[in-house]
Amino acid sequence: MKEKYENNKRLFDAIAFFIFWAILYRLCPEIGVKSLTSNNHVEGVISLILAALATVYLTPVMASIGDSFSMFFTSPIFKRRWRKFKSLKRGYYSFIIVITLFVLSFFAEFLINGTAIFVKYQGKVKFTLFSYEKARDFGMSGYGSPNYRAMKEIYKQRNSERAKRLRLGTASQEDIQYNNVWGDDWVWMPLYPYGPTESLLDELPCRPPHPPTWAKGSWRDAFFEEALFEIPADKPDAKTLKEQYSAPESWASLDAPMLFRNLALAGKLPLKEGVTPPKGNHILGTDDRGRDVFARMVYGFRISLAFALLTNFLSYCIGISFGALLGYYGGKFDIVMQRFVEIWSAMPFLYTVMIFASIMIPNFWMLVGILVMFNWMGMTYYIRAEFLREKSKDYVAAAKAIGCNDSTIIFKHILPNALTPVISFAPFAVIAGIGSLVSLDFLGFGLPAPTPSWGELLGQGLGNLTKPWLILSPTIAMFLTLLLVSFIGEAIREAFDPKQYSRLR
Repeated sequence: MKEKYENNKRLFDAIAFFIFWAILYRLCPEIGVKSLTSNNHVEGVISLILAALATVYLTPVMASIGDSFSMFFTSPIFKRRWRKFKSLKRGYYSFIIVITLFVLSFFAEFLINGTAIFVKYQGKVKFTLFSYEKARDFGMSGYGSPNYRAMKEIYKQRNSERAKRLRLGTASQEDIQYNNVWGDDWVWMPLYPYGPTESLLDELPCRPPHPPTWAKGSWRDAFFEEALFEIPADKPDAKTLKEQYSAPESWASLDAPMLFRNLALAGKLPLKEGVTPPKGNHILGTDDRGRDVFARMVYGFRISLAFALLTNFLSYCIGISFGALLGYYGGKFDIVMQRFVEIWSAMPFLYTVMIFASIMIPNFWMLVGILVMFNWMGMTYYIRAEFLREKSKDYVAAAKAIGCNDSTIIFKHILPNALTPVISFAPFAVIAGIGSLVSLDFLGFGLPAPTPSWGELLGQGLGNLTKPWLILSPTIAMFLTLLLVSFIGEAIREAFDPKQYSRLR
């Protein structure tokens, strides 16, 4: 990669400049530039300057690091280590599961969403998943976006009524046009038709949080608390309990409130007129705002893992570069910069996040930047130690003898042989990244509402201890995710054991 970059430097720099500029201009509102000025020209100038600096200083480093990783992953030693990793079934299968779930989470909008994928109305098929549509454009009443689940049922009912009129010969001109030209209207919903941020208060009875739809006992308890059962005027005696309610005669000794509660939870009492059981299939219930917990869990998994991977990638880029310079040059530069790293690592992370949160609303990119600021030092120590050991090897002396410059020796010769700690610690760093985001969300300094978050669900569970699905769902999801990643880290550590494979000398 480094050779291709040097041979086509202008082309790579031009492409990198436009990519950096597009990303930075998009991030200007996210990192607070929008709050400084409302002038788009100022934002453009700032992003152009930052993109130029990134192109000049970061592009060569990124090309060199990419070349080092390419050499590392294509080396015979790595191939043997990969075969060893695949032989460790627990870690390898965990790796496959995590990668598969993470890739599938990027298609969550097509699988778990309250917005329809396609809608056919009066012969026209429209892709509606990522667009805002008005309810009136699909023949619905009211304003704003339609409820696609309700619209699907309405279309089914209209289609059946239209078919009935056609059979009876009472069809209108519109019915004939539907039959001859347009065909039936339909709505194609995702597999799990509930979104992570939409409230279901108008679809589910009782107050949130709602239990999972399969937990009939919890729903009966919720109905009883809301006084939605038909309660008998008089307390039934033992004979009535046995004959009319098929309940144990011993319940007759209970006081009236407890007796009626037992009858309600056992499903022996009818619901009041107009009260219907919960509709749909909410497998993990809803949160305290009526939002589907399963949908929020899936989207929260994608955000948590993407956050951890992105922060660790950026932290490793900085830490590897800084540690490589310290270990290679050594001397006074190493001593002075080591003191800087130690001072920087002593800064309090949580207090810094609290200060930023009090000044502006936290968002994904702000949290990534803050976490990178405090995470890059850890890998610096390991890379520095690797470089201090590797720079005394014969191949480094040979590279200097043939006239290689320092950057080539650092990134092309030494770094591929110093990446073992990077690969070994990466899974455990991902665990730490997920835990950091969940902790910040739990404390209220994380992602803004209504972003799906495991930490926010944990906070709701702490405030609703009588609703176990709220705290069990994110707890079990975190446990399983971190367990799988731990298995991956354990397998990588064993596969990359330096005692098994000799180093390049």
